[in-house]
Amino acid sequence: MKLLDSTELAIELGVPLRTLDQWAYTKTGPKTIKIGRHRRYRREDVDAWLEVKSRGGAA
Repeated sequence: MKLLDSTELAIELGVPLRTLDQWAYTKTGPKTIKIGRHRRYRREDVDAWLEVKSRGGAA
């Protein structure tokens, strides 16, 4: 299972880290996994979130 950190995902999506923080806080972004104090993202959760977003729905 590939886990992305916030920096990797921000670069991939072309958004600032602060945006990922806001999405995590408001639960509007991809599902997150907390490992200690670190937020990680599963590749399949990111892909599913992007698929929903590309159809105009909410994740």
